[in-house]
Amino acid sequence: MKNENLIAMGLAVLISMFFILSGSLVKIIPAGHVGVVFNLFGGVEKRVLNEGINFVIPIVESITTYDARKLPFNFTDNYEYGNVGQSIKCQTNDGQQVDIDVSVITHLDKNKTWKLHQDLGRDYAQKLIVPQTRSILRNTVAKYPIDTVYTTSRKGLALDAVMSLRKSFIKSGLVLDEFLIRGIGFSPAFAEAVERKQIALQESQRQNWIKKTAEREKERRIIEGEGDAKALAVKGQALQLDPRIAELEFLEQLDQRGADIPVITGTKNAILSIGDLFKESLNQQTIKKE
Repeated sequence: MKNENLIAMGLAVLISMFFILSGSLVKIIPAGHVGVVFNLFGGVEKRVLNEGINFVIPIVESITTYDARKLPFNFTDNYEYGNVGQSIKCQTNDGQQVDIDVSVITHLDKNKTWKLHQDLGRDYAQKLIVPQTRSILRNTVAKYPIDTVYTTSRKGLALDAVMSLRKSFIKSGLVLDEFLIRGIGFSPAFAEAVERKQIALQESQRQNWIKKTAEREKERRIIEGEGDAKALAVKGQALQLDPRIAELEFLEQLDQRGADIPVITGTKNAILSIGDLFKESLNQQTIKKE
């Protein structure tokens, strides 16, 4: 009876050990993650476990899991997911102080994650991303004047910072995906100066528009004057060739004014001369002027 009890207890222990060891034999790596292997006898192994089911040696091997997806690391005074630090205070080469909000988006180089684990550990953001981003951005901004920092020309500044950060990160197994300048804060005095400059620029643009409008109007009047002069010259030549043209224009003017054209009635031999009528109208206009 005692032997049977011992055998039963032994089987129970073996079964328990089997399940315990079975759990230790299998390591499931979640999607988008990698596992770094630490060997009790050899230290960090220069390989990684990919997502899915992986077999490990119980007790001898332990696994540390890392998120290998793209992750944002934000430097801003406003609370946001992924914040790792405050706005970065920088100084331009002409002595202006600026506070810059940036986002650094990175992912792990899977094949080098073992190196990052060995050199920095899971707290690599505070040990690498934060100090390198602050240092490189400050050194980069110090090369440029303030006008470059607050205008669209800052694309060159951002590119300069990206190149330096990428070289720094890749050495430790970190890949830089994006470097975004999200906001720039200036001192109150400089912000006021920028506003005054913008107002002056807008006023200058308005004055230029007024000047160009006046010049176009002047050109239009000159062209109209030249056209009228040419028209008068042509009319003068036409009158020299046929004086009756003036009589026709006179009748058209009377018709446009709605004036009655006088008609002389009498004998069949009575003839109305348009020329006489034209002269009579001119005489009447002369008398009115006197």
